[in-house]
Amino acid sequence: METHLETEKVKNPSLFGLITHPGEQFERMREKPAVWFPLVIVLLLSVTGAYMLSEKTVLSTDLSEMPGDDETFEATMKRIGIIGGIIGGIIGFVIALLISALIYWLIVKIGRGTTNFVHMFSLSVFTYFIAAIGQFIGGLVIYYSNIDPTIAITSLSSIIPADEPLKSVLGVFDIFTIWSLALVALGLQKVGGISKKAAWTGVIILFVISILLALTGGIARNFFDTFEGVM
Repeated sequence: METHLETEKVKNPSLFGLITHPGEQFERMREKPAVWFPLVIVLLLSVTGAYMLSEKTVLSTDLSEMPGDDETFEATMKRIGIIGGIIGGIIGFVIALLISALIYWLIVKIGRGTTNFVHMFSLSVFTYFIAAIGQFIGGLVIYYSNIDPTIAITSLSSIIPADEPLKSVLGVFDIFTIWSLALVALGLQKVGGISKKAAWTGVIILFVISILLALTGGIARNFFDTFEGVM
């Protein structure tokens, strides 16, 4: 019986179990955080989604109007853009996970919980799995349809037509993003040992910050588009 209990304790958390039994996976993560295999799975999902999205991204008017063999030039530039996008996506993906883990670690420390960076990095990878599923589904749908690749199909921006900056703000209200954040709140409680109030306060603050960043980005895009139109 004692040996059986010890075996149960060392079970690795499961990515797919996160969908059906998140609380159980976070309890396992508290005992034994998993990083490398989940990281590879999440990375593959994210990169595949980004690749399919890049395939449907139209070249800018400036590039298509440049002299030379148009078809060859556009095909070459598109290939370069896809490869660059994938490499940049991988680097950005890892940096985003590291920053997220640091933020979660700070939330736990402020909430007077007990954790370390490895546990929070594991939490970051697992919760991003949900967002990566959304990214993969979005890329798949856009790849096989004529939907605007700048619209997140699982967000409010796909339902409510809007221009910038509202379009970017609506994009934050994404089913998979909100689902992922809800899991972060649960994970901070189970893995970090902080209160429900502290966990949800931290997550809500992060969500508000993401809205403000989206608003700022939307305003900047709107400004540059207007400036480009004037020029």
